[in-house]
Amino acid sequence: MFRKTLLALAITATALPVGAQTIKLTDAGFISEHKTYEGNLEFTGAYTGSAAEDAIEFNGNHVKGDLILNTTINSSGDFAGGIDLDAWEDGSSWASNQIDGNLINKGSISAVGGGSNALMIDPATINGSVINQGLLSATGEPLLDGSEMDVARALDFTGTIKGDLLNDTTGRIIAKGTSAKGINLEGGRIDGKLINNGLIQVTGNGATAIDATTSFNGQNVDMVDLAGIVNNGTIIATGDDAEGIRVDGASFTTAERQIVNTGTIKATDAAIVIGNFDIDAYDDNPLYNSYAGLEIVNSGTLISEDEAVDASETERSVYLTLLDGSKITGNLIDLTTVEVYGKVDFSGTDSSSDGANIRLRQGGWMDVGSVSRNAPAHLNFVQPHTTIDGNLYVAGNSSLDLNLSSATRADTAVVAVSGTAEFGKGAQIRLAAQGSDFSAQGSTYNLFQAGRIDLLDASDNVDANGKLNLVSSSALLKIDSYSLQDNKLVATVTGKGAEEVTDILVGQGASANSQLALGSLNRDSILSKLSANDPLLQAFANADEAQLAKLAEQLTPEVNGGATQAATTSQNLVSNVTGSRTSSLRGASSGEAFKDTGVWVQTLYSDASQDLRDGVAGYNAYSRGIAVGADGKLNDNLTLGLAYSFINTDVNGKSGNQTKVDSHAFTLYGGFEQGNYFVDASLSYGLNDNDSKRKIAGTSAKADYDSDLLGLNVVGGYTYHINPQMLVEPRIAARYSLVNIDGYREKGSSAALKVEDQRYEAIELGAGLRVAGEYPLGAGTLQPQARLMAYHDFAADEAKSTSTFLLGSTPFVTSGAKAVRNSYEAGVGADYKLGAVTLGVNYDYIGKSGFDADVFSAKVRYDF
Repeated sequence: MFRKTLLALAITATALPVGAQTIKLTDAGFISEHKTYEGNLEFTGAYTGSAAEDAIEFNGNHVKGDLILNTTINSSGDFAGGIDLDAWEDGSSWASNQIDGNLINKGSISAVGGGSNALMIDPATINGSVINQGLLSATGEPLLDGSEMDVARALDFTGTIKGDLLNDTTGRIIAKGTSAKGINLEGGRIDGKLINNGLIQVTGNGATAIDATTSFNGQNVDMVDLAGIVNNGTIIATGDDAEGIRVDGASFTTAERQIVNTGTIKATDAAIVIGNFDIDAYDDNPLYNSYAGLEIVNSGTLISEDEAVDASETERSVYLTLLDGSKITGNLIDLTTVEVYGKVDFSGTDSSSDGANIRLRQGGWMDVGSVSRNAPAHLNFVQPHTTIDGNLYVAGNSSLDLNLSSATRADTAVVAVSGTAEFGKGAQIRLAAQGSDFSAQGSTYNLFQAGRIDLLDASDNVDANGKLNLVSSSALLKIDSYSLQDNKLVATVTGKGAEEVTDILVGQGASANSQLALGSLNRDSILSKLSANDPLLQAFANADEAQLAKLAEQLTPEVNGGATQAATTSQNLVSNVTGSRTSSLRGASSGEAFKDTGVWVQTLYSDASQDLRDGVAGYNAYSRGIAVGADGKLNDNLTLGLAYSFINTDVNGKSGNQTKVDSHAFTLYGGFEQGNYFVDASLSYGLNDNDSKRKIAGTSAKADYDSDLLGLNVVGGYTYHINPQMLVEPRIAARYSLVNIDGYREKGSSAALKVEDQRYEAIELGAGLRVAGEYPLGAGTLQPQARLMAYHDFAADEAKSTSTFLLGSTPFVTSGAKAVRNSYEAGVGADYKLGAVTLGVNYDYIGKSGFDADVFSAKVRYDF
């Protein structure tokens, strides 16, 4: 059974102490026999070899600390091995390995070849835990070794662990090949538990991720003893007859919760298989140990193409508890009882070989919830039809959730129970619909049947006058009528029409836009075109009235005006910049054309907030950018300049939608003065790239589209010099903005829209005042200023869009909040001019009803 080949480095068999040390592994490998190591022993370095031998042979040694494997091993060939913890014997004496601390793998150990193994613990006593934080990998086909068939094993255990066997969060245990095993517990003892927090993955026909079984030494059969098996990570078994966890020859030292899954177990065959086991929890009660059952507790995910849990190979009782969050795909076979608490999803597979999707042993019961424990449960049967061979109890605080779809056969019970079905007082059957069942035509279904249906009172006694509560859990589905006769529950259901849906939305305070969007969705029967797993369909199928209103709001295109505001922001910011440039040159005298010429650069930041108005959710917009320009005086009266600006804006809708806008704008600006009269003007043209994202029922509808801006600003006024250091300018202003937004198509969601072109126009007239001064400061001049303007918008355009669902054909028009005509702007700033260089900072505030924006800028100018 054990294959030993001396490697280049052989350690004498004399039991001499060796100090704590680090051993660097090489391609020569390593053998140590019957040695004592004081303190921790760590292996580093690397090994690559193709001989039929182990990279590290560790025989009958004593480590008075931790044994740490921090090495890389790539072993190949028939019977290739990574690390073998074996016994030492010289014919008259025998000793197994003893590790006083933990055995920790931090490295990468890989063995490739027939009958290969990565880490073998056979035999050894570890007084701490075995911890895998790295990789243990074995790949190969079965290979005959004498009278035994060796298969690929990533971790092979027949020893003693006083702590736990732990695959840590970073740990990976991989095995590939026919009948390969990830963790093979073949006899031995683990005082703690086998715990997986990482990944255990096996691939191959008949492969098993975790096999808890027996060993046989020719005379005695030794079951593996352990406290339990816990999976908090991921276990995957792929291949014909591949299994996740197999218990067939295990003795559990705990009385309950022997197998716990909070993670994911996915297998082609059974996720969990229970064969031979015993319970050895009480030394003073051997009778209990003889008859006690095994408990499986699940709050994670079990996925199988056949059985999620198969207890058909044992004669003893197996109990399954499904806690909140459990998701089961696969049949449940030969369990004694199944208890359900919280929200649990069950999806059975083909039951032709098992006889039922849930098969309970000897008239066992499936209990859904408990009133006495104050533990409600909601068991959701995902598949079109589910069969239960046994009895069912639904507590008064709990429910069965049934789903109708195009795959539901009207004359076959959605849930069929062979035995007795008991419903406590207040228990419900909740009905949801999918796909074509949202049609307006009424359909009659056999929802539930049993060998006998008992309706119970509050004391759980049969109530001859009791009533079974059938309710719709979908706001789009109504139950026209239902009856309970001959132990069958039959109901006629109808998808709600447009008027009924509108009444629901109105009652929930939904906006007019959401009513239009949902109406279009219904008229085009979009939900009936979706697959059963589509997130949009699932959301609507299970939505109550409040959730329906929320979903309807998500269907609407964004009409908060944020994208338009982002486009016009660049115009307003740059016009303020260029306006301050022409005003700062006012009154200066040039001796010749373009002599007073300079260049400037200005950084810009804006923080804008739009509140909820007229039922339209607002937004927060954050703009940042830069503007550069050059200007000069053609003569004493006329100034001309050219500017370029780039502004990036993030619009975060308060409905959860987002739009990112990149704006490029070119601005021609100038100023004319005659005496104390002046006129400043700018003409801007901007190009904007928009990226939008809407959140809809857990999906994202994304779009990329362009828009452009044409803007004209004119300001005129008269300059009053109060004294040589201060002036006051009464002003009147006119602004024109035209934003054209291209049509676009969204992608990424079944509710994606085609949105038509949009046009937004603003025509504003305003009046205000500017106060400025000029004072010597140090070696330069300080020029503070303040301004206040009020504007009235005569166009008063509001955001409006015409949209069509990509899966539909009915357009609908959604509108933003009514335009606010009056707005106010105030600003303060200061320039400091020192020679040819001018530095400046400004703060501006823009306000109107429900809207506020703070604008900050800093600039530098150089005059030639």
